[in-house]
Amino acid sequence: WGSPWVGLKHFQRLFADPKFYNMLKNTLVISGLNLLTFPAPIVLALIMNEVRNMKFKKFVQTAVYLPHFLSWAIVCSLTFFLLSTEQGVVNKLIEMAGGEKVSFLFSTSAIYPIIVIQSLWKGVGWGSIVYLAAISGIDQSLYEAAKMDGANRFQCMIKVTLPSIMPTIIVMLILKMGSIISVDFEQVFLMNNAMVKSKLEVFEIFIYNNSIATGSTQFSYTTAIGLFKSVVNTSLVILTNWITSRKGYDGVM
Repeated sequence: WGSPWVGLKHFQRLFADPKFYNMLKNTLVISGLNLLTFPAPIVLALIMNEVRNMKFKKFVQTAVYLPHFLSWAIVCSLTFFLLSTEQGVVNKLIEMAGGEKVSFLFSTSAIYPIIVIQSLWKGVGWGSIVYLAAISGIDQSLYEAAKMDGANRFQCMIKVTLPSIMPTIIVMLILKMGSIISVDFEQVFLMNNAMVKSKLEVFEIFIYNNSIATGSTQFSYTTAIGLFKSVVNTSLVILTNWITSRKGYDGVM
């Protein structure tokens, strides 16, 4: 349609940008730490499956599911309420114990653990629903056979429940790898400040600052950044799917 073909111009500009490697590092660190929490919903689902008191089970399920429906604005507000230097509950407790206030929200060493704990608290309950659904589909005769062989509840969990839901775990892991180079924009944007800016400078924030925030029309450049993320995420999905297929599991493709 008459527009000039620029080839790889915008990708060359991206890779030449001095902020690129810092953004890539920050994104991989945050996503990598979140990936370490991947087993948490599985463990929660296994524990919930062993609870026999239905009233207590429903109460716990409601308590762990509820954070998923809170917006990141509320989650970050609760974080400020707990960890802020002047009004934070945690710092007030530290002062009462005779200690000195800690600037959690302005600490470059504390910001990553805070981000991970927020993500874990918000998502662990909702993530466990998939595994509880998979557990409910396990043939009960497998448990009966295991008990006849002398297996206790813990051994049934390890030898029957966990292997039975392994295909679901594999699929969820593959899908998780598809977002390894992406982070939640709202969370990082709301937790950002001048002191931790270097640790939270990720692709999503860079795209926002170079488009909407400044009123810029660098759509081609920011689209190239988004395409780079998509290519990397897709490649990781394909690679993870190939590895799991080689191990004898059914992937998503």
